[in-house]
Amino acid sequence: MSEAPRVVRWPLALLLLVTWAPSLRAEPAEEAVRFQYTAPPACPDAATFTARVRERTQRGRLAEPGELARTFSIDVSADAQGFAGDIAFLDDGGVKVDRHLHGEQCDAVVSSLALITALALDATLRESEQPAPPPAPPTRRKTPSLLEARLPLSPAPQPRTRPPPKRARSLLGARVGLGGAYASTLHAPGLGLAPRLALLGQLDWRSGFALRLSAHYDWYAFTADEGRRANLRILGVETSACPWRARWAELAFAPCATLDLGSLRAEGERGGRLTTAGSDTIVWAAVGAELRAAWEPASPFWVELRGAAAFPLPLVATHQFVFRNPTLVAYEVPVLTGAGGMVLGVRFW
Repeated sequence: MSEAPRVVRWPLALLLLVTWAPSLRAEPAEEAVRFQYTAPPACPDAATFTARVRERTQRGRLAEPGELARTFSIDVSADAQGFAGDIAFLDDGGVKVDRHLHGEQCDAVVSSLALITALALDATLRESEQPAPPPAPPTRRKTPSLLEARLPLSPAPQPRTRPPPKRARSLLGARVGLGGAYASTLHAPGLGLAPRLALLGQLDWRSGFALRLSAHYDWYAFTADEGRRANLRILGVETSACPWRARWAELAFAPCATLDLGSLRAEGERGGRLTTAGSDTIVWAAVGAELRAAWEPASPFWVELRGAAAFPLPLVATHQFVFRNPTLVAYEVPVLTGAGGMVLGVRFW
């Protein structure tokens, strides 16, 4: 074999080696990430959230099932004011990061959480892709002087600790409202339902507990027999406590216990057969239960339908108002009373 082919092969092999060398360099592995996403049915789902993150960054590779990966925990929940969003993850220093958002629209809250996730991925992966600085040239070790040897070494800087996250307040909000109803409290034999007006205030807790005070006024005028009329009045304050509340979208349902205290007054009207009009007032007290169904949209306004039943306490339930000459029972407190009506109001916080 001649020497010419050998001379040609060496330059050719060297050229191929130089050409393939860049392609043989190992590419940095893409970091595996996982999104743990929970939200109400009315909100965007997990696939939509992932797509919104991908619209903002292509960094990070979605982890396979069971693969060890950096995890972002996203939780969206509904409350009386709209929707709350929480995200938790570890930053590039291994410190846990928590962020809390709140908004009236769930779609906007989810988009903000996706933006936070994308920014966190960009910040971490961009730092990992930066080339390492070149090694510093070796330096000759300097022998410390006598003064330097006697000076104490400065302590190493302590890492900054993050302040603990603020705890969410237990009180969720307050509301005021104006209510109208028809009640059978003043229902004497042959009488209809008495109208009722009420002014109320309520406090709501995150646990679902609610406490309400309602000042109400009930009135009714009726004819007991020919020529004898009377007016009935109740002025009371009702306290109600609701141990829990169930929500479905913008609707809320709550069972409650009630205690109603006030005064019941009966007064005759002077007429043809009633020449002397007397009056009588007793203490009014009743305990009962009610069921509320409320519509609570994202706006601060709310509407409620309520139905209630109550039992007057024994001190009240045995009382009668009587006409004289001739004797006639004008009104007696019923054993069971009921009421149904509507409330309109405004929420705060």
